[in-house]
Amino acid sequence: MSARPNFLVLCTDQMQSFSLGCNGSGVVKTPNIDAIARQGVTFRRAYCNNNVCMPSRATMITGMTPRQHGLLTNGNCLPARVPTITQALADAGYRTHAAGKLHLQPFGGFAREEGAHSWEFGSAWNDGTIRNLPSPYYGFQTTDFVGGHVSYVFGNYRQWLDAKHPGTWGKYQPAAAYHSSGRAYRMDVPPELHYNHWIADRSIDFLNGVRDGESFFLFCSFPDPHFPFAACRPYSEMYDPADVPLPTTWDQREDVCGFLQANRRTPRQAAPPEQPELREIISQTYGMITHVDDNVGRVMAALEARGLDANTIVVLLADHGEYLGSHGLLHKGPWPWEELLRVPYVWKVPGGRPARRAVDDTVSLLDLVPTVADYAGIDPSHFDMRGLGGGERPGLPGRSLRPYLDGTAEIERAPAIVEYDEDWHAGSPLCRMRGIVDGDYKLIVWAGFDEGLLIDLAADPAETRNLWNDPAHAAKKCELMRKLLERLAYSDRFDTPRISGA
Repeated sequence: MSARPNFLVLCTDQMQSFSLGCNGSGVVKTPNIDAIARQGVTFRRAYCNNNVCMPSRATMITGMTPRQHGLLTNGNCLPARVPTITQALADAGYRTHAAGKLHLQPFGGFAREEGAHSWEFGSAWNDGTIRNLPSPYYGFQTTDFVGGHVSYVFGNYRQWLDAKHPGTWGKYQPAAAYHSSGRAYRMDVPPELHYNHWIADRSIDFLNGVRDGESFFLFCSFPDPHFPFAACRPYSEMYDPADVPLPTTWDQREDVCGFLQANRRTPRQAAPPEQPELREIISQTYGMITHVDDNVGRVMAALEARGLDANTIVVLLADHGEYLGSHGLLHKGPWPWEELLRVPYVWKVPGGRPARRAVDDTVSLLDLVPTVADYAGIDPSHFDMRGLGGGERPGLPGRSLRPYLDGTAEIERAPAIVEYDEDWHAGSPLCRMRGIVDGDYKLIVWAGFDEGLLIDLAADPAETRNLWNDPAHAAKKCELMRKLLERLAYSDRFDTPRISGA
């Protein structure tokens, strides 16, 4: 690999780390992702830094915590003034392109571009008022945009589908399902017309257009396996609901601390699924994952066919996970369980550390930007926000994984920090959550609640015992509180830098 590598980032949406064969799943078929892992490194304890899509995705391209970049929760916009790795790469001569979901602005409301000023998701896209995202878009010079999921997908894909294959859109709707089971259904959308296939096609088109000697950053982002839980044939029939294993905590209805139990009793959390519905939800989710995996394989085959794989760093990740029935929950929210916070994180670096490595050290999505910047030769001072980063340091709270990926050093041990802010849902307590995962322990605190969460993940992987008030763990709680405070202080905002001496 030369000193100036290319980057292919394969992003999935709302997918657990546990869903991959390379991370221990004996059920879900992910042969193409597993092949990337066999040639590189899979970090089995990688954490997102926020519980939901938009803040986590903004962290992916800025390298900052949500408090630093300002996109605190779903429904906000990433401020245009915040530096992004994509713009830094473009400034350095890279060609930057995104195919698929971005979600750096809301799908509805008064978002400037992605939601297009409408409370009806994507209406300005669907009626042709908006044809494309602006260029550049947060550093992406070109985009093939997909917004939404399944029955409410919109953007460039929907425009293509309606123009080239009229009538297909209706097959995404629950009313057109050939089988339905509560919150899961099976679709008759032809797989070659599905947005997963279209996103892979647009990514392949980009790769085929790369000129000799041209450096690129390609963000290939699939909206699946996000709910609605609906796959198309043959994936909808691939996993028999009777055979899928249920989470050990699927029938849990009580929480281990007060803040979570207060949320459990609000309208925000839908009624937990009973076993037949949950089995269908899981089987359709697994089908959606294998559908994504097949299209990952198509993109990887195109990369290799062009001979670009010898100088391209490949990263596969997700913005966050999905409860998928664990602890009696679906989707995402304030419950900071491993099924939600642990994400796929697979790196393949040509000529790097010997392959077939599975790593159990704690890393996080905050490490993505520093690692890409390190490989691309970008000065970290590019990300000194003159306010958001602050001080003389570069301002990025993550660290470069390059020494480990290159095989020149062991991984630098560092905790992962997690934060989540939410105040929109009626009847739910105000949520200001801060947390840390350090080694075998996870500590979570919520503003306004005396009781937090302390979990020994090694002894209690199902996270059913809260050690917060356990005297035997008082010293560990104090240690983690100190580390959390230090990490929060290090990564805090500084919006008003000094402009004079007095």
